[in-house]
Amino acid sequence: MTAPPQAESITLQSRKPLAPSFHRHIAKGKLMDQTCQVGDRIVIYDIVATEPAGLVRVTRATRLQFT
Repeated sequence: MTAPPQAESITLQSRKPLAPSFHRHIAKGKLMDQTCQVGDRIVIYDIVATEPAGLVRVTRATRLQFT
């Protein structure tokens, strides 16, 4: 089996809009060097999009977008 491609970007949507912004920092730390896909939940965020689509590997070069 081949390794998943590196994620260019990941879009995360908050399940709790009024949550403190430090949750973003926690989510970034939990995602680093991990694999993820649409539908995964990280702290209070749902992954709603990945580029490329499908299972991807998060690296320091991955752009994380929070909505």
